[in-house]
Amino acid sequence: MNRYIVRHYLIPIIGGMVFMPFIFSISFAQAEGTAGPESLLSLIRKNYSPESSLSAQFSLTLFWSVREKQEKKRGSIALAAGNRFRIETDGETWVSDGSTFWDYTPASKQVAIKRLADVDRSSLPSQIFTRYLTEFHFQEADKHNGLVELTAKDDAADAAYASIQLWAQEQTGRIDRCRMTDQSGNTFTYVFSGTRFGRNFSRETFEFAIPKSARIVDMRN
Repeated sequence: MNRYIVRHYLIPIIGGMVFMPFIFSISFAQAEGTAGPESLLSLIRKNYSPESSLSAQFSLTLFWSVREKQEKKRGSIALAAGNRFRIETDGETWVSDGSTFWDYTPASKQVAIKRLADVDRSSLPSQIFTRYLTEFHFQEADKHNGLVELTAKDDAADAAYASIQLWAQEQTGRIDRCRMTDQSGNTFTYVFSGTRFGRNFSRETFEFAIPKSARIVDMRN
């Protein structure tokens, strides 16, 4: 899989898809004379707090501006307290039990094993729910049929993304969609579905059963 694509997967999740501590403190700018989305912020913080668990399916549409080419990916994500996660796509699987990290690529039949502490978590989907949402200052741009659009921009030359658009359900605090635009004009649009909060996962969810035919690259030494 193209490493650039992998870097923009969660990301945060389970970002910081990932995984940095799952802190979710979004800062919203409030226009003068208007009511700020404090209730929505409270819901989002509750739903995506470090101690919460969740699962969701996602689709990712990547548009490369220079090549004017579009790619699509689909996958699922499971998150739990203690830096535990499982992210699966058609081309790769990432799993963490909180201390060990597995990266499996079916096409090459290879699984890389690392200490989670040694992993560049910015490459994981959970980043969406951690680093990028905590670093940006969001403004409410629109509200329609209970769906609130939040936008943020970063003009710094070294910023990973020039802008982020986020759509969340006002009543439930559920994130439905996120569009991230990098400095080159490439866009990464996530659409989340089937999101469930407070999931009780089995221990096996955050462990990886290595296929017998897989080549193991153990990088923990």
